[in-house]
Amino acid sequence: MNLFSNWHFMRIMRAAVAVWAIFEFARTNDVLMLAFGGFFAAQAIFDFGCCGLSGCATSPQPRKQEMAAQDIEYEEVK
Repeated sequence: MNLFSNWHFMRIMRAAVAVWAIFEFARTNDVLMLAFGGFFAAQAIFDFGCCGLSGCATSPQPRKQEMAAQDIEYEEVK
């Protein structure tokens, strides 16, 4: 089960913010804090960020052969 594995720094940080916000809701009875805590708790439990699942993924690097085939122009600086 992925719920109890792969805990990295950001996932722990989201869980800590969620716990803080939920305790703050219990102390002040502010519903906005409950929504804030619920949002971060869902992010920590299901391990997704603001971009969604793999929403911020970058494209793979070009292969070295493709890079070698490109013509590189140099300009002399005096």
